Amino acid sequence: MIRRATMFDLNAIMDIVDRCKQQMKVQGNEQWNEAYPLHHHYEGDISSGTLFVSENSGYITGVACISEKAHEDYDNIKWQRNNVPYLCVKRLAVDPNYRSSGIGAAFYSFAEQLAHMKGIELIRTDTYAKNKAALKLFQKAGYTYIDSLHLGDYESPFYYYEKILS
Repeated sequence: MIRRATMFDLNAIMDIVDRCKQQMKVQGNEQWNEAYPLHHHYEGDISSGTLFVSENSGYITGVACISEKAHEDYDNIKWQRNNVPYLCVKRLAVDPNYRSSGIGAAFYSFAEQLAHMKGIELIRTDTYAKNKAALKLFQKAGYTYIDSLHLGDYESPFYYYEKILS
């Protein structure tokens, strides 16, 4: 089940995020680190009503921000459509104990449902080039690769995707 996150969920969310960061580091993926994402990012998402958690028997198994606001770097991407409303899925983290159980795909399906309810026909997302799990998820969910961009001190580029909903 996916539901809107509350402030009471923050400790469980940060536990998942910290364990994901550790797993990424072991896999040679420096996308998330000690500087991002942090507690205040998720707290802000909860305050704005854009943070959602997946729950299994009362246990939080994943988290994602689904928002009409994207990261600033989205302004530098050559999207297929410009100046149209869209939802952005970001800060997705799945409890490492629940990986490959469909939670990531469920968040993207949920984002599509939210978009339909809001009359929005486009979803955008991004990930680091070394995040193989996210790249596989985007392909499986029918997202189209749009562009890449090198950010900050990252060794590899970030990849940007979108899906036009019918």
